[in-house]
Amino acid sequence: MSFNKLESSNCLFLICPTDHIEIILRQTCSTNAFFYTALGANFRWDIDTQKNLITLIENQKVAQIVFVTKYTNMFYKEILEPEIEPFFHVSETFLQLDKTLPDYLLNQSHPILRTMLLASRHLQAQQKYMLETAILGKVLKHNEVTTQSFVYHPNNQIFYPPKIIENKVLSHGQISLN
Repeated sequence: MSFNKLESSNCLFLICPTDHIEIILRQTCSTNAFFYTALGANFRWDIDTQKNLITLIENQKVAQIVFVTKYTNMFYKEILEPEIEPFFHVSETFLQLDKTLPDYLLNQSHPILRTMLLASRHLQAQQKYMLETAILGKVLKHNEVTTQSFVYHPNNQIFYPPKIIENKVLSHGQISLN
């Protein structure tokens, strides 16, 4: 994992509560870790939420915001395997992301590749949307708060940055999972 400035600053993790990843993130973090959760890491950015996050960021001196999800998150599985009985009802945001995946990738035999790419694109979209919010985005830019995102592979305990997933999957059609 490669979290910038994590050694000397507090971090706010934006995660899905169904991933049960808080303990892992606390173990990898040598500073204070704070968490904001939303099902499927599909966050809402209403004015009250933005103001509450600004208060937390300023009071706790948060210098980094990190979006993290596991590739095994049920929300992604529900999109990519429509034949399974839905446990969650996915939002339009996820369904739109599915349309961004290339057909050749959707037909590949390795489901981890599809899921990691979907998760990667979802986190990038969430990060971009947060930075474009009217209130929170301006504060983050003004205070130079670093934002990153990672897709966690629990079997080998690696955090993959979305750009690495994109590059490897799209250019080579595969990603080393070890």
